[in-house]
Amino acid sequence: MDKLEERVILKLRSKIFTDFKILEKDQDDINYFSILFNALRCELQWNHVHFLIYKNFLSEKEQFLLSFKTPSLSFFDTWQKDMYTKYLREGSFVVNFPMERYDQIPFDKSLFVFGQHDDLVGILLFKLPDKNHHFSDSFWETLSKTVYQYFEKVMQLFILKHEKKRYKLLQNVTSQLHSTIDIDAVLRKVLDSLEEFYPYFQYEIFLSNYNNVDNSDSRIQPLDYTKSNAAIMETFITGNYKIEREIALPKHYLYFPLKGKQGIYGVLKIVAQKSILISGQDIEFISILIGTASTAMENAHLYQQSRQLVNDLQLITKVTKKLNANLRLTELVHNIAEELQSAFHAEEVGIILFEENQFNVLTGSTPFFNNEDCLPFLQFVKDFMDTRDESLFIGNFEPDDKELVSPFRSIMAESLKREQHKIGFIIVLHRVPYKFSFNTFKLLQSITQHVSLAFTNTILRERLEQLVITDYLTKLYTRNYLDDQMQKSIEKDKQGAFLLIDIDNFKIINDTFGHQVGDQILIQIAKIIKKNLKMNEVGARWGGEELAIYLPNCSLEDGLSLGEQLVSETSNSIDPPVTISCGISHWNEKNKESPFSLFKKADEALYLAKNRGKNQAVASIK
Repeated sequence: MDKLEERVILKLRSKIFTDFKILEKDQDDINYFSILFNALRCELQWNHVHFLIYKNFLSEKEQFLLSFKTPSLSFFDTWQKDMYTKYLREGSFVVNFPMERYDQIPFDKSLFVFGQHDDLVGILLFKLPDKNHHFSDSFWETLSKTVYQYFEKVMQLFILKHEKKRYKLLQNVTSQLHSTIDIDAVLRKVLDSLEEFYPYFQYEIFLSNYNNVDNSDSRIQPLDYTKSNAAIMETFITGNYKIEREIALPKHYLYFPLKGKQGIYGVLKIVAQKSILISGQDIEFISILIGTASTAMENAHLYQQSRQLVNDLQLITKVTKKLNANLRLTELVHNIAEELQSAFHAEEVGIILFEENQFNVLTGSTPFFNNEDCLPFLQFVKDFMDTRDESLFIGNFEPDDKELVSPFRSIMAESLKREQHKIGFIIVLHRVPYKFSFNTFKLLQSITQHVSLAFTNTILRERLEQLVITDYLTKLYTRNYLDDQMQKSIEKDKQGAFLLIDIDNFKIINDTFGHQVGDQILIQIAKIIKKNLKMNEVGARWGGEELAIYLPNCSLEDGLSLGEQLVSETSNSIDPPVTISCGISHWNEKNKESPFSLFKKADEALYLAKNRGKNQAVASIK
């Protein structure tokens, strides 16, 4: 190398190394290469310069370089290496023909840049001026080494800056992670930090026990054991990170377990495009960050779990208190449905009993269960629980039977039992998949055990009360109950009608057919009466073959109309044929009556009906 060449190299080294300093902003990193390119243009009068960096060199050095592509800087892969180096003569550094065409600019020469162990670092493409000094092979070798030394220095600086930024970020994230008890906030912070540090990657987190349907961050998803790919499941099960490459596409997939002291909570999936290189240090950093996040998430989970346990105990105490309040069955069902709907954020809550192969949806259940369209769905739930002899807990309900249409995806159902026999079930529904956690389901099971006993006691108590006020033969109310209801109506209502009914020639029927047939006739007439009564109207057995009806807030004409209807239906439908006679009395605000006086007037009207030929209804005229 002659003196001119030595002077050129000296001036070039002076320009690129003398002013070398740390640039604080990441966006200024490209200036390091601008310094080199400008010096080459100035000292060698090169018109155009482009540096091709060999990616595999960066990977082997475990260095991470942002893929900023500029008119003067780009990268090439292993498969391109042979195409570039096959023209290179042994011991030479320059190829004397154009290898590439960038922005329609032909490059005259290609300077190969080698590292300390003769490994290829990159290729410097350039265009010589029309008049140029003929440089020796020794000059090109020295220039190649100078470019490598500068490049190595830049990369070392990148690594230092990268490490500084990385651990500064880790310190900042760690501080923030341990200052929150919100699991979603922890996960979002981790994802945001990774995207800030590695903006060219794509991220997703899959959690094994995640049911926050209000989460709007699509990067956080529940781990679906039936649909998740094998790599995610392997990482989740083994707790080891995994790297996978897709053969058909130039992509890398990285999987990191979210592993705490008490278990594995999910998997972080990273998708890396082909132009991105990730080093061992980066894998270690991501592992530390994910481990820190897992610990923070575990702490948040434990805190939330303790809070949830307190809330669960409060709910059980609250429900138990209501169960022990001796409420009526309707009130009890309403309260239980209301508490479960509020505690589980459910859309529908139903309490269903089995009665003679029918579903008895108890009053107090939410509106969905009062629709007959829900019966196939209830039958599916019952069949499922009977066949498998277990509870029903479905996160994303997709029925195999296409005729079974249901808008609900999240389902919990637990049996109500009396002495180990299933008497019904409680069912909780929501349209959103995975709305209920497994802990919520366990809480429902606990509550249902208390509810089963309370329902059994309440049903038995109400049946006993019903027996006291019900005639054992006709299943109509007793006379005492009717008297009480009449007295209450007279005190609060504006009017009322009383009907007294007697079976015509009932003694002859008993003597002819026997008392058993007589009892069957009473039962048949009682069924006709119950069929024609509206809500709050009371039918009773007055005594012997006499029956009575009280109609609150009804006129005398209403009473007479009902009496005539009963007379007509009885004469046309009883076997053996019988007729009835009916007397009707009435009271209003201007003419208050007592139950006894109403009976007396109705009895007088009944006497008139008998004298007029029986099989008729007569209204009192007094």
